[in-house]
Amino acid sequence: MSDPGVQTLGLRAQAKAEVFRRIREAAGVLLADRGFDQITTREVAQQAGIGEATLFRYVASKEELLTLVYGDQMDVLIETLLAADDVSAATDDPSSALQLCARIKALYQGRSDFYLTNPTNASRYLRQAFEISSPNRERTMAQGDRFIARVTEILETGQRRGLINSRVEASVVAQNCHGIFIHEVDRTATRGYLPETIWQRVSARLDAQLLVLVIDPAQH
Repeated sequence: MSDPGVQTLGLRAQAKAEVFRRIREAAGVLLADRGFDQITTREVAQQAGIGEATLFRYVASKEELLTLVYGDQMDVLIETLLAADDVSAATDDPSSALQLCARIKALYQGRSDFYLTNPTNASRYLRQAFEISSPNRERTMAQGDRFIARVTEILETGQRRGLINSRVEASVVAQNCHGIFIHEVDRTATRGYLPETIWQRVSARLDAQLLVLVIDPAQH
């Protein structure tokens, strides 16, 4: 015979999970085509079919709503991009440094394309990693670290093959590549650049960072 107390706890957990799902879904709907500053927690609560006081029993702040929505989407994007890179790694020419550089650029082109789905929210989310007081910075930083780790791996592969200058620290170059993307996202608004030019700017700077590391076979 089942314990009524256990059943009650199970039902409560299911109910809480359902409310949280509705909050996440409501925030996603509103943030899909509007900027973070253009929505209110009251709107999210109404979209979710709950009171605003109830909303704040599930999330600590409005910023957390952005992390829930954009962070989840970023996790999916990272898995997709890394899986695509795994395929590229399995089929690339082991004698081509340029293919290794192309793999790195493909990762950041994917991020640039995703940025364009909502530049305002993308920029706001990325800034969380640099705000010490942000309770969500660990997640944002961890996502960036996954990109840096993959770029480091690609560069170290090139160094082992004698295609990439081995006198440089691969992890430092990888951090620079990631910094290029973050910097271009940041200065899109501050410099008044069109968001649509993000990849053009990131691509040129990645080339400047990576191509000088390629070893010319003709010199060896």
